[in-house]
Amino acid sequence: MRIAVIGGSTAGLATALRLQQSGHDVSIWERRMGAPTGGFGLLLTPSVSDGIERIGIDLSDRVHPIEQCEILDGEGSSILSRPLQAVAGIGRLALVESLMTALQPGTIHTGSSFVGFEADAKGPVKAALFSDGTRVEAELFIGADGVRSQVRQCHIPGPSLTPVRTVELVGICRQDRVPEAMRGRFLKTIRIGEGISIGLVPASDDSIIWYVQLDPRRWPQALLPQEQRQRWLLNEIQRWPVQVEETISRSDLNQVHLWRTTDRDLSPTFHRDNVLLVGDAAHPLLTFTSQGTGSAIEDALAIGDILDDHDSAGEAEMDHALREFARIRRPVLRERLLMGRRMQQQFLRPSRHCQLEVPVCS
Repeated sequence: MRIAVIGGSTAGLATALRLQQSGHDVSIWERRMGAPTGGFGLLLTPSVSDGIERIGIDLSDRVHPIEQCEILDGEGSSILSRPLQAVAGIGRLALVESLMTALQPGTIHTGSSFVGFEADAKGPVKAALFSDGTRVEAELFIGADGVRSQVRQCHIPGPSLTPVRTVELVGICRQDRVPEAMRGRFLKTIRIGEGISIGLVPASDDSIIWYVQLDPRRWPQALLPQEQRQRWLLNEIQRWPVQVEETISRSDLNQVHLWRTTDRDLSPTFHRDNVLLVGDAAHPLLTFTSQGTGSAIEDALAIGDILDDHDSAGEAEMDHALREFARIRRPVLRERLLMGRRMQQQFLRPSRHCQLEVPVCS
């Protein structure tokens, strides 16, 4: 089957690789030039690591095992400590490069901005159209173009994105070796009631990803221009535990990304006709669960398993297959969606009766 994947994110790369394993003729169309990183790093849970192995990727020499989750208060005292089983941190670029290398030569086409579909008045989509005049015919089109998906806006209207209630500043600290106190340890520090928390995740043996979660109503400094935001951040971390201050102060603050986090209610299905959404394009999740990338990998495995035996498909057969994808994925995604919203609510309006959840959703 000819399949065109629109978007070269982790979701798009993993989906294309899994479908190529089934013998499908897959192409990826990505608007950016070069490797699409989309962030600095992430956590791999056991199910995601198993999924990556299933699509033929060996990351054993590129991950940093995370054996413990520690949540501290603003003074450095422990609030929650939990062991983690088979969880690892990894740099996003390392994951993306591994996926890209495993794809068949010529799969990825960069610098192609999607603008719309060509379709009959009644019937499936015939071709995807791009701003440079490229026209791509396929039997199945997969939108993997992120939270603000152009494929969704063009073809699969559904629930709107929720308003942004929290933002994140994300950066990376590179050094010769992760400090011993941080090895194997996911550390999150929360100033309860202040609308700010900071997480540290070793992504390799020589790098730590860090993020600052903020309520922008209480911390408008996060939205300042870069230089002003840097000055505020360097001043702010002086009142945080030493691991936080040392990690952030040693980072290149010119490379910090600002994420405006949001999610969306789940649609009954993730497709219309022969166009399917995967990853954040289908179901953006709040970052509190650390499962955006993991869910995208699982999407890739699910649609690959469903289409394993499909050399081609009529309209009815295609519709049935894509409905099966939603049937399988919605229960898992709903749990993660609700968990993220609970954690955001707890972060924004903490209650002494709330029980903290480990910010790693399995």
